[in-house]
Amino acid sequence: MLSGASRSCLIPYGQGCAGRAAADLREVYGTSVDLHPEERGSGESGQFAAIPILDGTGLTAVLALACPDPVLPSESVALCRQLVPIFSLTLSGLAAEQEAHKARRDLALISSLGRLIEAPTPAATLLPQVVKLCTGSGVAGCAVIRLAAKGRVRGRVFKGCHSSARRELTALLEFEQRLSARTLAAGATRTDKLALPGACRYALCTPLTCNGQELGALTLFGGADLVSAGQADLAETVARLVAGALTEAICEERVASFDTENEKKLKELSLLYRLSNTMLSTIKLNKLIHLTLTALTSGPTPFFDRAMLFLANERSGSLVGMLGVTSENAPVLSMPAGGGDDLLSSRWDITEDEMAAQRESEFSRQVQGKRLELDPTLNIASQAVLERRLIYIPEETGIGSDASAVSRTALAASPLIAHGQTVGVVLVDNALTLSPITQEHLRFLQLFTNQAGMAIENSMLYNRIEDAHRQLSEAQENLLQKERLAAIGEMAAGIAHELKGPLVSIGGFAGRLARKLPAESDEWASADLIVREVVRLEGILSEILLFSKKTTICYTRCNIVDIVKESLAITAPTVEEKQIEINARFPRQRQVLLGDCQQLKQVFINIIQNSLEAMAPGGQLSIQVHPAELDGKDAIAVKIVDTGGGIPLEQLNNIFTPFFTTKVSGTGLGLPIANRIITNHGGKIHVTNHPGLGAEFRIVLPKHW
Repeated sequence: MLSGASRSCLIPYGQGCAGRAAADLREVYGTSVDLHPEERGSGESGQFAAIPILDGTGLTAVLALACPDPVLPSESVALCRQLVPIFSLTLSGLAAEQEAHKARRDLALISSLGRLIEAPTPAATLLPQVVKLCTGSGVAGCAVIRLAAKGRVRGRVFKGCHSSARRELTALLEFEQRLSARTLAAGATRTDKLALPGACRYALCTPLTCNGQELGALTLFGGADLVSAGQADLAETVARLVAGALTEAICEERVASFDTENEKKLKELSLLYRLSNTMLSTIKLNKLIHLTLTALTSGPTPFFDRAMLFLANERSGSLVGMLGVTSENAPVLSMPAGGGDDLLSSRWDITEDEMAAQRESEFSRQVQGKRLELDPTLNIASQAVLERRLIYIPEETGIGSDASAVSRTALAASPLIAHGQTVGVVLVDNALTLSPITQEHLRFLQLFTNQAGMAIENSMLYNRIEDAHRQLSEAQENLLQKERLAAIGEMAAGIAHELKGPLVSIGGFAGRLARKLPAESDEWASADLIVREVVRLEGILSEILLFSKKTTICYTRCNIVDIVKESLAITAPTVEEKQIEINARFPRQRQVLLGDCQQLKQVFINIIQNSLEAMAPGGQLSIQVHPAELDGKDAIAVKIVDTGGGIPLEQLNNIFTPFFTTKVSGTGLGLPIANRIITNHGGKIHVTNHPGLGAEFRIVLPKHW
């Protein structure tokens, strides 16, 4: 009789009653001791029989009979023999139906997969849908796609399974990782059996290969039918379709990535080219600095929130803050009139009002007040300048020692390098929006500062050339002026020499005439006036001759204190007349130097006389002689200070100009002669003006010249 229970079992051929019947294609009888462990009857003892069910010459199934009695009833066995053809036809129909169902299922899977991969789909979207199709169609209880790891990119895993297999998912994934590795190493489809109690006891793994390139592996888990004939072909077909779609998706992603990257590079190069045109459009350093920082912080999506520029000062060994611009006060850079949209000729511009607004901003004033010492341990600006490379740190607490100058945010510093020299540094941050500084922004900053450094260096060189040209023009003008003055001096010397003879005659005859005329008469007064004017003209001519001729210094040992005292003695009449108070301080030691005593006396007479004439009656004249130093050598200084109200500012720069005078009877040669004598002695005259109080003349003479 038949057992009422039915379930799947696996009995090898030749083992047990059913196995021997299948192997020998004959009826087999036995007891419980002859059964395979997979065979189960209605009792532990009795008679058992196995009848093969044949379809033509092939085995379709085995009919197992069990009876608790010691002997199977012969009528029951005969009836079962009569039912064998019916069982055979029924099983053949069921098998055909099962194969047809499997074929429809496989075709549905291939059709759905074909529709899925018709259009290029990103891998992250495609692969989850593939594993869902494999499990949803019933081909597998669990499906896993593992992409191969390449370089630094780790392999990704896409998985899907029925709810009944979720408990074993972790164990399945561990087994899949080992199986896919062996499959990829072998390069061929592999099957295996798992020691798991669930429905997914078999695994089929096939590599995902396209054009000889291994992309990963597809692993399916299911029952015994998973390893039946034709399932490996189905899995390989799915794998080929998925590999082709995956390759196309990867190519599409690469093309899209290349397109995006090329577009980004084109925009970057276009921007850099426009910036280059902008920087080359001006040679004004101030405007160039404004354009540089504004380009970094301007626009609807600026590169940075704030930008600061510091120029290097080699003499002081520091970085000097020049300008600071934020996205809040950075105007949108405009195109100049007639600029057009042509990239090759377009450039930006900024107005004077916009530059003034940037300079007057609070942030710019903070930057302009900064002096950063060139020490890489103190700030990243110095580090960038000294190491000549871009420095980026995620957080910076401040610029220099002032931690409040910059908010706690990421900061980058890029040096301005031109012709192998570092001229400054640009610092940027995102302190307003606190957005991160990306690698693309840093790369652009480095490219940008490379161009800006060249432009700023060229502007500085142009300014130096302009300064040198201006100084050369001034020197040329001074040379021409000196040539003209020399010509005038030669002419004046000739005229003075020619006039001196007639003046002597006029003075002599006028003196003789005055002595013969009655005193205090009108005729005597006229003759006396002629004599006095002749004396004054002779003095003027003497000064002109003294100034125009090349003087020769007769060096002797001179005591400067004695020379000053003699000069005071000569000017004593004026001192007494105007009741001037003299405060003289002389050192006890002799102050001796090598020089022409007479010429030096003329210097002090001229300066003291000018001071006396500038003071009102009752004024005060202070004279001090003390040791000094001139160009690292021992020297003697004479300081003469008056209370004459000082020199008018508009006349201060002309006091040593020949023939410049504000006196009615002056020649304008006293101070120029004094200055030339001191210069010939290797000394210097320093003038300190105190408006409303007086003037101070400080004459410094070297002891050994």
